[in-house]
Amino acid sequence: MRSWFQSLTARMIFLISILILLICGLFIYLLQEHIRDTTEKQMGMEALNIAKTLASTEEIIAAFKKEEPSEIIQPIVEPLRKEIDAAYIVVGNSEGIRYSHPLKDKIGEKMIGGDNDAALLDRQAYISKTIGSLGESIRGKAPILLDNKIIGVVSVGFLTENIDTIIESYIHKWIKYTVIILLIGILGAIAISVYIKKLLFNMEPIQIAKLYQQNKVILETTAEGILAVNHFNQITTINKSAYEMLDSAHNKSLSDWMGAKIEHIFTPKIVAEQNIHNLELPLDEHIIILNKVPLVEKKRKIGSLYTFRKKVDIQKITDELKQMKQYANVQRAYTHEFANKLHIILGLLVHKHYNEAIDFIKEERNIQLKNQAFLNSKITTPLLLALIQGKIAEAAELGIKLELNEISSSIELSKQQEDAILTALGNVLQNAIETLKSWESSDKIIRLSINNYKNHYLFEIQDNGPGINHNIYDKIFTKGISTKEGLDRGHGLAISKKALQEIHGEILLDSGDLSGACFLIIVPKGDI
Repeated sequence: MRSWFQSLTARMIFLISILILLICGLFIYLLQEHIRDTTEKQMGMEALNIAKTLASTEEIIAAFKKEEPSEIIQPIVEPLRKEIDAAYIVVGNSEGIRYSHPLKDKIGEKMIGGDNDAALLDRQAYISKTIGSLGESIRGKAPILLDNKIIGVVSVGFLTENIDTIIESYIHKWIKYTVIILLIGILGAIAISVYIKKLLFNMEPIQIAKLYQQNKVILETTAEGILAVNHFNQITTINKSAYEMLDSAHNKSLSDWMGAKIEHIFTPKIVAEQNIHNLELPLDEHIIILNKVPLVEKKRKIGSLYTFRKKVDIQKITDELKQMKQYANVQRAYTHEFANKLHIILGLLVHKHYNEAIDFIKEERNIQLKNQAFLNSKITTPLLLALIQGKIAEAAELGIKLELNEISSSIELSKQQEDAILTALGNVLQNAIETLKSWESSDKIIRLSINNYKNHYLFEIQDNGPGINHNIYDKIFTKGISTKEGLDRGHGLAISKKALQEIHGEILLDSGDLSGACFLIIVPKGDI
């Protein structure tokens, strides 16, 4: 029952019913007052006119000359009283003594009400409302004149309780009308609620309120910038993330952006596009990745939705995924290399070259122990150690020898420095591996040297591949510039340079001892 009352239909029925009852109650009250005023005026005018007519009637004036005026006057006025349904018609002399009355025993007594002076003294014909012997009444009074002398007064009265009877008959009728109007209102409330719920996707107000709160929280907590515009390209929705990217200096408040034209943010060409997918473009101080889709209602476009995110945030995720991919490649490379060596050992054993198999196992064991001990003793960061080990295994699988020169002392890096080194060193080593993979040579070498100087670490990576084309030598660290073919190339070195600059480091292209490319990665010591 409680849940039904909380529904939109029940609330609309309740509210509309209350409204109808209030309106009808006010109308009935005003109608009652209007009927009372109108009826009193009509009764008063009717009583006054009859009183004036009787006051000028010759038979009544002549009766005042008789010894018993009531015997003449009472038979004249009483039938008339019954005919007009008046409460009384009283004719009195100049002293207010009755000559007629509906109750015969009241004849001869003094008139009650105290409102005869205006007629008997001032010769006025008027309407009054007072309490007489029969109760409260509306009276019309007129003086009786003989030879321009006041000889009496005529008082015609209608009881006010008759007015209440008339009003009650109207009220009963309007109560019936109110019930009919109320039923129509309930049907109308049901029809309106059904229509409104259809517009609101059959949701109740409480559901809409909860949905609004959820959407508000989603908009405020979503890291991605969200902009919605109407068909006039005016902003109708903007979340906090979009506001921070659009106006990081907070020159305008968030509410000031509402209603602004989207052309003030994006170019007309972007605004004209219906769909945009992962478009990279500058926005204020940021590089963003933009997506755009149309907002459609009943197959009619009502606006557009723009979503965008800082590229640096996406790049962080990409780097993490890339590192995971590298770790996966390490395991795959180790598995592949281990399988190859097992096959070699199996072949030696099948052909009964037992001594050669033993020597091969010892040699591989010594190499593994030497590399593992060397890396573990000098590189204290697990991620950097894993990266180098992975690249060694990956290179070996492709027939590339990745040489490690002696590290003078242990390497200790902060978290930010480690992230920058993982990005830069990983990109440079991967570029070298991909270059040598397609390079026609029987001897493929990558040499990694890590030097520990007083104020900085120096990572030197060189290979014996074809090297860097002199046409792009000066712009190798520019985004989009690459020695490899493909649309999605030329990002690694640019990202590496930016990551190192954030820790006050640097990456340079130099000439090395080998025939290929030589990169120098410089990382300053100390916490960043």
